[in-house]
Amino acid sequence: MQRLPYRIHRVWAFLFLTTLTLCLWLGHPSLTIEHKGILEIATAQSSSLTQPVQQGLELYQAGDIQGAIKFWQASLSNQRRTSDSAEVISVRTYLARAYQQVGQISEAIAQLKLIIAYYHQLNEPINLGRMLTEQAQLYTSLGQHRRAVRILCSQNQNYATCSPDSAIEIARHHSDALGEVAAWGSLGNAHRLQGEYEQAIQDFERSYKIAKRVDNQTYQVSNLNGLANTYASLAKRNQRRVEFTNEVGDKKAAQQFQQYAVANDNQAVQYFEQSLNLARSQNDKVNELRSLLGLVKLYHRQHRQNQTIVNNTLQQALIIVEKLPDSREKAYTAIQLANLLQFLNQKNESIITEPATQCLESESLAKSVELLNLAITITQKIEDRETEAFAKGRLGHIYECRQDYQQAIKLTQQALLGTVSDENLYLWTWQAGRLSKATGRVQEAIKFYEKSISSLKNIRNDLIVQQRDLQFDFRDNVEPVYRELLELRLDQTSNLVNESDLQQNLDSILPIIDELRLAELQNYLGNNCDLALTQKPVPLVGKNTAVLSSVILKERLAIIFTLADSKQKFKSKIAWITVKNQEVRETINDLRIKLEKRSDLENTYQTKAQQVYDWFIRPFIKDLETEKIETLVFIQDGILRSIPIAALFDGKQFLIEKYAIAFAPALTLTNPQQSNPQKLQVLAFGLTQPATVQTDVGARSFEPLTQVPSELKAITTSLPKSKVLLDQDFTPERLQQELKENTYPIIHLATHGKFGIDDRETFLVTGKKFKASVQESLTNQTYNEKLTLNDFYQLIHGDRSKNQPIELITLTACETAVGSDRESLGLAGIAIQAGSKSGIASLWKVDDAATA
Repeated sequence: MQRLPYRIHRVWAFLFLTTLTLCLWLGHPSLTIEHKGILEIATAQSSSLTQPVQQGLELYQAGDIQGAIKFWQASLSNQRRTSDSAEVISVRTYLARAYQQVGQISEAIAQLKLIIAYYHQLNEPINLGRMLTEQAQLYTSLGQHRRAVRILCSQNQNYATCSPDSAIEIARHHSDALGEVAAWGSLGNAHRLQGEYEQAIQDFERSYKIAKRVDNQTYQVSNLNGLANTYASLAKRNQRRVEFTNEVGDKKAAQQFQQYAVANDNQAVQYFEQSLNLARSQNDKVNELRSLLGLVKLYHRQHRQNQTIVNNTLQQALIIVEKLPDSREKAYTAIQLANLLQFLNQKNESIITEPATQCLESESLAKSVELLNLAITITQKIEDRETEAFAKGRLGHIYECRQDYQQAIKLTQQALLGTVSDENLYLWTWQAGRLSKATGRVQEAIKFYEKSISSLKNIRNDLIVQQRDLQFDFRDNVEPVYRELLELRLDQTSNLVNESDLQQNLDSILPIIDELRLAELQNYLGNNCDLALTQKPVPLVGKNTAVLSSVILKERLAIIFTLADSKQKFKSKIAWITVKNQEVRETINDLRIKLEKRSDLENTYQTKAQQVYDWFIRPFIKDLETEKIETLVFIQDGILRSIPIAALFDGKQFLIEKYAIAFAPALTLTNPQQSNPQKLQVLAFGLTQPATVQTDVGARSFEPLTQVPSELKAITTSLPKSKVLLDQDFTPERLQQELKENTYPIIHLATHGKFGIDDRETFLVTGKKFKASVQESLTNQTYNEKLTLNDFYQLIHGDRSKNQPIELITLTACETAVGSDRESLGLAGIAIQAGSKSGIASLWKVDDAATA
């Protein structure tokens, strides 16, 4: 999926799902597939249809969907609402599909629920299963992917056996091949949008296999498109990895990820081209258009030196769009084409960001404006207010980029007036904030930014958690809202002389920082993550504790020093460090690399360690002494999270020699409390044997940890009531059992682990082993099972509510991948997912004798 805000992600979900749904209505595609599909449902009943129903069908055929809806609503009102007659159900079916066409998804779902209840009561399983699939598709279009998955194939472990009341199992049990192929394809799309790409590929392949067996070429095209989009998403994920690894100077890793991205792109192109040829052989213009749109961007990456094939493909897509009847899909396609034109014709080829929230130097703005105006005209005709508002907002952004602020403000205001959903409201209030800032209205800009963040909080689960394709797009489409507001607020501190005013402004800044840190962590952790800010901020832990919060801006670094006064209120100060974003990154990377070198006998890292000390500590030395501070808690921003603050150096001493040091993800994300050291006992798991795990880039081997037995023996000697389990006894099942049956304040895991750039790449290695897949059986390879963040969360929280909270989780022999600002979120993620008050882990490869 393309790097666009959530609304555009839904566009593509809609385009794909439309095909699968309509395949259940009729057996063949055409230019007027939406209109013909609903008409053919009524063919068998045409002689008995009431006049309002018939008039609604005629209006629908003419493209007046809202008019059709009014007639069908009138037809229902003339009959008893509780009636379960076949005609009432037919009208509800018409309404459900018409509502989809104009974006009224909730209304469509409401009709489907009544239809599903009707078929369930009549014991018509085939119709029931098909309607469940349609319902799941609508939930997917709303971003509720997990709910869609449950409807399609509700189960816990494997996808070979879905529950009897799921859409897939109903279709399979009653030999409904068309129902099954649509359900598997819909499941593939839900998994793809969750970022479960490997599972999505399996789903699409199952659907495609059945479609070939029954010779349904429309389904074949849909599944080829699904596979192509999945591989394109994999390519995008690897391209983002290239960015992260380049940022920390790991050229080898960047090159490897680039190779994976190219391979994924090639596979996507292959599937799109198959889909295109098949659609053309069937004169299926709708699916031909979808394949062309998918190919445009892929061809652009593959043929940068020769854009002829790209332009030809784009022109073919534009010709088809002009011939399509006015519909919601046509409006969406026009919006997407407007984005593609800007992206393809940008002057700076190194930029990979989509133009939805960024200004690109494009040579095709005129055509983009024309397409967006077309989308506005269509949505006005079909009375799709939300999509009309979205198109106006996008058009306003183009005028913003042109610095035609008067027109941009006018269109943005219209977008805000027509917007209901928070997923769009956050975009247009953000845009309004940027425009207010650009025209010098700072206070108005702040209010708009605050409204945008309020909308983001309302949709956090959909936007940041469930929509996994957005995980890496967070930095483009969500994080800037927080950072731009922080910059406005922080800039105000430079002009404040009155200490009370300064304190009040800093008090308003700290919650924004917390909200950003919470959003970052939720984005990293992904599904099954439910985090909330607490009411007891870290500075209130003790009178000798101070918090240092950092914010990296483009030209400056802000350090906010916070502690609690005698009345349990915050006292804060700010220090500005004149250093550019890039210099901060280079300095921290240099320090990290030097610290990792064991051969650095001359201690060359100390120069950079002293420079970072000067940033963080030197501005507040007098405050530290006056307040008799003993503990420093750091809430770090971005790349600053990748270094151990304990190594900061004042020229004579390390920071750890003068202060106790801790890290917190945010001021109010954890709930710190005093521990009772008299009741401590440890549940310790250890891995001593060599291990091999499967990753999405191949197998990875780990050396044996020979010092683990002595490490764990030392723990049991100090805390005799502790329990140790090694190697084959270190399994997820045993961990779950121990946590269920006993209370352990400390969990110690002496095993290999990795903190990656997302939660799927963050895992611990267990002693449980399994055989290689059938394809690898010739190698007779055995792998160790991984315990991912998601798995860990499920184990810890399964029966944890009745037990005391975990005081500490310790991870030894773990490592971050390449030191980017995302990987360090893995440590915080492990601790928070475990519900632990504190966590300790090694950031880099370390000798297990040292960790012992």
